[in-house]
Amino acid sequence: MAGFSYCTLGSGSSGNSLAVWDSEGLFLVDAGFSGKEIKKRLDAIGQAPEDITALVITHDHSDHVKGAGVLSRRYDIPIYATRKVLGGKFFNKERLSAEKEIKPDKKFNIGNFEILGFEVPHDASQTLGYRIQSNGSCMAIATDIGHMPDRVIPILKGCDGLVLESNHDIEMLKNGPYPAYLKKRILSDTGHLPNTESGDVLIKVIGPETKHVTLAHLSEENNTPEVALETVKTILSSNKVKGVSVIPASQEEVGDVVDLRRPFAHSS
Repeated sequence: MAGFSYCTLGSGSSGNSLAVWDSEGLFLVDAGFSGKEIKKRLDAIGQAPEDITALVITHDHSDHVKGAGVLSRRYDIPIYATRKVLGGKFFNKERLSAEKEIKPDKKFNIGNFEILGFEVPHDASQTLGYRIQSNGSCMAIATDIGHMPDRVIPILKGCDGLVLESNHDIEMLKNGPYPAYLKKRILSDTGHLPNTESGDVLIKVIGPETKHVTLAHLSEENNTPEVALETVKTILSSNKVKGVSVIPASQEEVGDVVDLRRPFAHSS
């Protein structure tokens, strides 16, 4: 059967990982939990770490790579990342099973999947989002973004599913407990995408083929799933965007399995 499935194993400042699979293979985008925790979360969706064929890394902040080295060594899994990330502050201290260099804007393949990494602005060694295609279906993941560059918008168009950062509510952040330097970092062009900008991006990229949107990397201090969902849905509704399921990702729980091989049952 055509298509593939994906699921957020967890998303937020304490850990991030996304599982992508078809009938022939499984890979992860990021491994920001311990190896034990990733195994537990894979078990919850009927997958196993022994079946992982690749770890594809967005960037080298610990909430995205914490378990990558352990998984790579334990299960003999290659790490796919840019040269800047592989030689950066995290991976230059890690012993890995194998390294596979990703070059931004150049496609590569993992099993049946064709993947395009595209650079996004964030304060890490180098940060990529990914457009993932296989068997006539497509999804994209774009998180840890200070702002959305115009050049990325076309890459996010034409996808069946999207995982997009919706990190914070601006007023909650400004009035919240974070120190001034941290608020400044988050609000900067290399920080994190707020709910309002996430909604604005979605009205530009959602097309007739788009059926599912996951709002990802929600701040535990400066956002709530309810606030993110209401903000984004209000923007979509005011721009007459309909027929799309919008769900916030959880830090603590595995998300819904999105199966691009069959019709979606829910819509906003």
